[in-house]
Amino acid sequence: MIYRGAGWLTLFTPVAMILLLMWLWPDPSVKPGNTSLMQLLVGAGIGSAINAVLGFVLNREVHEDGVRHHFFFLPMQWPALVLMVVCVVIALFK
Repeated sequence: MIYRGAGWLTLFTPVAMILLLMWLWPDPSVKPGNTSLMQLLVGAGIGSAINAVLGFVLNREVHEDGVRHHFFFLPMQWPALVLMVVCVVIALFK
């Protein structure tokens, strides 16, 4: 299994934020149903930041049932931080 505990949020949270941004603040420069690169980067970055904080909180201590929140065998906050840094770097170079 590629996730344990709440590790599935590593993919769900950025995608949900992108869809939320597309719905609340549609970009007038693109066709309806599409998104701009900046909207994609902002949505994925905010979703990853939320997920990183959530990962640090959930993995702060070992639970009594031994469940750790992982994504691809890594604690869920680390892939989220990598995705957030990638979004920031792409936004800076664009």
